[in-house]
This record gives sequence, C-alpha cells and structure tokens, in this order.
Amino acid sequence: MFRAGTCPAAGSRPARRFSTALRRELIEEGRIEIAGEPALHGLFFNSHVSRRDHVAVYVVRQFAQDRLPEPNREIVASGFFEVEALPEETTEGTRLRISEVLDGQARIATWR
Repeated sequence: MFRAGTCPAAGSRPARRFSTALRRELIEEGRIEIAGEPALHGLFFNSHVSRRDHVAVYVVRQFAQDRLPEPNREIVASGFFEVEALPEETTEGTRLRISEVLDGQARIATWR
C-alpha cells in the first residue's frame, strides 16, 4: 500500500515499540489488520529528513483489510500495486526497499 508514493509511516515515541507503531499505523492509514508477526526487514538512516531520522521497514505477509480507507486530509488515495505498475511518484527509498524484499537486492544502510 502506498500513499503519495510511500509506504505507511509513523513516528515512534521512545517508550513505544516499533511493532506497536506499525500495527496502529496500518489500521489508521490502510484499515489493515496484521495476522501473525511482521518481519523486520531493516532500519535505515534517513539523513534527508534529519540527522537522527531512521526508518523501520517491516514485511507483512499475512493481513486482512475489510475495505479501502476513506480519503481524508492525510490520505488522498491508497491501494496495492504490481511492482511493474507502481505510481510514478513512488520514492527512490520505497523502490529500493521493494527491490531488496522481492528481488533479493543487497540492503544499504541509508533510506536512499
């Protein structure tokens, strides 16, 4: 699922687990409920946002979505796309992560 060419994203407070933020964000932004345990793909330094920003990427293979979320001020549209048909605005960092997971490309330490 992508929003303006990105994956769902949320900040995580110091005392909150990343997996908790992941579950909350997928429900809020995609009406997606995780079944089973998500697999941590990696933590990526995102210096384009700040000197301290890191992105946690999880792979979720088992989930349920009862319907698409309604558009709102944060989410204009969402959906699932074939890799060959990703929206043009899909960010370089998102494309790299997809390639790492699906094509076995070597991971890099930075978001892009």
